[in-house]
Formats: sequence, C-alpha cells, structure tokens
Amino acid sequence: MNKRFNYNYSIDQCDILDKKKGEAFREKRLQWMEWLNGEDPHSISRQIYSMLWDYSLFLTVNELRKIADTEPQNGIGFNGPVIRLFDAGFATTQATTIRRLIEKPKSDPRWAIISLRRVLKDVEQNLDLITRENYVCYDGLPYDYDSVRQKQLASLPAIKSGVHASFLPTQGPDAGLTAEMIHENFDILAQVNPKKRTREDRMRIEVLEHLETEIKKCEYIKRYVDKFIAHATAPETRVGLLDEEKGLTLERLETCHKIIYQVASFISGSLLWESNLGGLPVPQDDHLNNLDKSWVSTKNLEIARKKWDEFTKEVSSWDAISLWPPDFTIDWKNKA
Repeated sequence: MNKRFNYNYSIDQCDILDKKKGEAFREKRLQWMEWLNGEDPHSISRQIYSMLWDYSLFLTVNELRKIADTEPQNGIGFNGPVIRLFDAGFATTQATTIRRLIEKPKSDPRWAIISLRRVLKDVEQNLDLITRENYVCYDGLPYDYDSVRQKQLASLPAIKSGVHASFLPTQGPDAGLTAEMIHENFDILAQVNPKKRTREDRMRIEVLEHLETEIKKCEYIKRYVDKFIAHATAPETRVGLLDEEKGLTLERLETCHKIIYQVASFISGSLLWESNLGGLPVPQDDHLNNLDKSWVSTKNLEIARKKWDEFTKEVSSWDAISLWPPDFTIDWKNKA
C-alpha cells in the first residue's frame, strides 16, 4: 500500500509517557488513515468518491431521459436496449460497491479486504491504544496546553496601548490551542468530564457500536447482491426475502450512500482527528460535454447493424459437438 501519511515528530519528541504504547498507536493510526484516505485504488474514500460520482451522473442522465419522455422532441430520444444496459451496469456497480464498503473483515489474511467494518473492527481490537495522551500527543502536541498558553502570554512584549497581533502554531509542542481542541474532542469520545481528565482515559466502545448500528441499516443491499448479482441463487433460497432485499431503488441507494459517507467522515474526522471526506469530486473538465450530440450518423448506423449481424453469426457457429472427448467414437454407423 502506498504510504501517504506520516508524522512530523518522532515518538521521543512526543509528550507521551508510555512510549511503547504511543508508538503502537501511531502505527495503527497510520494504517487506519491509509485504509480510509490512502492512494490505494481500494481505499475507502476512493470507493466512496467513485460511487457518488457515478450516482450523480446517473441522476443527471436519468433527468434528461424523463424530459425526453414527458416533453418529446424531434431528434431527441434514448435507445431502449442501450439504456437497459446503462441501468443494469449502474445498479450492479452501485450495489456491489456498497456491499464491499460494509463487508466484514476476514480471518484469513489471504482474503484481507478494505472496508468500513474492517476499520471499525481493527479500532475495537486496539481500543487500549486510544488513550487520551496518545490521542492528543501522537505527533508532538503538548498534553498540558494551559502551561503552553501561559508561557506564550508571558513571552508577549509589553505594550502600553494598541493591539498586538501574532500567529499561534498549529503543530508541535507550542500548539496549545490545537491540543486544547483535541482534548475537548476526546472528552466526548471518552465521555469524561474535562475536570477529571487523565492520561489513561480511553475512548468508549459505544462510539464504535453506534457506527456499526448505522452500517447494519445497509445490510439489505448485501443480501440483494448475494441473491441476485454475485450468485445465481435457486428460487427456494429467495423465499422470505424482504421487498428491499429483492430490488434497488434510487431512494434505497441514496440512504446507504449517506450512511456510508457519514460513517467514513466520522471515523476520519471525529475519531482520528483528520479531515472529513471532501464531498463529490470536482470535475476537471466539462463532464457533460457531447450530451447534446447524436451518437452516430445515419450512414454509420449501418456499420453498427453489420457489427451486430457479425456477432450473431459468430454465436451461431459455436457448435457444441466439438466438446465431445477427442477419443470418443461419434459415427457408430460407419464403425467397422
């Protein structure tokens, strides 16, 4: 996996008493961030961005399709078989992406995956590493931000009148304001009164359990994929399925999109104190270019018909007789 994240300070420069546990937290945090926002094509953020981009494009084209149906105009129309292919491909990629993102981790390392549930499970298994001192001080920030603030105030030049302006550091041992904000965020994660803080405070497991509860709301997409996309299941295995497990709607997809986006953003932002997801990718060019043009001229349409006929003839030539074992006797009548 390509490494995108790193630290500015070594563990020896961090205000962490238990250096061994602090180093273990730093390593795990890097791994979680790589799974979430790394450069790997299967990183969670990349999967989410691709899913939402495709969904947005589908909504756009679908709106044009509805207009063409309700307000017909000469020269504007959608080819039925091609649109069916468009719909089928959209539904398949959307459903399988959701299924991948909510998939549970595998015990066999040969089947390792990158998913929201794998991140949550790994965080749960390493919950003892998420102490207050590790959470706040993992990259050089001070634990006692108030002392830092007092030193900064004492170092200001004496001014008899007017206003003194200066920049406060946001990283390192002098970034007291940043440390204060992270402490306050950890107060919520650990459900600890700020007046009773300790370096050993730990994040509450209920945070992870609540995120898992949200993800479970998308389980019906997994069952739909398993029954109708990934496997050609027999009719008896589909008895008793709920309506939402038998088909997709745009509303159901969008519900899962929102849950997955929010959970990923929460893990990255509120849980690991990094940036949230950045929303829908910004087009680098005109992504709706050429939608106002025909696909083909009348002359070249004949080329398309010829290509169709060629493949029809090719399929007709696939004679199953050739699959007999090579040493089998085919013509017993002429066998001596």
